[in-house]
Amino acid sequence: MKKKSFLGTGWSFPPQFNIKTGNVSMVSDEEDIRQSLHIYFNTMIGERIMRPKYGCVIHDKQFEKISNNIIQSLIFEMTNTIGIIEPRIRVKNINLNKVDLNNGYLEIKLDYTVITTNIRDNIVFPYYINEGTHIRK
Repeated sequence: MKKKSFLGTGWSFPPQFNIKTGNVSMVSDEEDIRQSLHIYFNTMIGERIMRPKYGCVIHDKQFEKISNNIIQSLIFEMTNTIGIIEPRIRVKNINLNKVDLNNGYLEIKLDYTVITTNIRDNIVFPYYINEGTHIRK
């Protein structure tokens, strides 16, 4: 009998299948939370038909001039949204580091605590404005 995960179990992302059994690969606990956060950061608001408000606000601001006001607004919006879409964690801090704005690179660092286990963790999400847009130089 499989041990039931206290923090939940979900499909791995990207979805993978076990060739031998034909079953979907699953992730549990902290890894499930980390993958959930990666999905959030990579999803544009309005991208999901059944959940039109789901997604990270940073994609809506990618053509804005990065100022302290924009950064504070992004941090506020992300903190509130993550609190709603990922109730298993408590956001401790979000930092947006302007690593290389000239080349469209911004780094999001999220510090959080898993509520039920009191485990602290963080995730660093690199955000590339020009990635995947077929821009030629």
